[in-house]
Amino acid sequence: MMDAIVSGNGRSWHSRRAYSLLEMLAVVMILGIVAALVLPRFTGSNREADRNACYTIQGNIEIQVQLWRRHHGSWPASDLNDIGADPMYFPEGIPRCPVDGSSYTIDAEGMIVGHVH
Repeated sequence: MMDAIVSGNGRSWHSRRAYSLLEMLAVVMILGIVAALVLPRFTGSNREADRNACYTIQGNIEIQVQLWRRHHGSWPASDLNDIGADPMYFPEGIPRCPVDGSSYTIDAEGMIVGHVH
């Protein structure tokens, strides 16, 4: 049989059952550093995704406004209440901004007004 490797205090290497306090502190510090580096990337990507969703919604509204003008010969109301009531254009109603929950409005040319993030 093989003999166990004996450390300086007479105990074998295999008889050690727990981690020392220094080893645990080192692991916790490493995990803390990794979390500090990674966490801001996840929280920032949510805000960026919401901004991108807002720009996509703005584009969709402007396209629907153009279609409304083509079908009706005039622009919808600036607060979009008339186009929002027609399920042909927005079946689920006018969407709200995913960033701040505000509603969209349009100008006389059918472009989204004052909605910048």
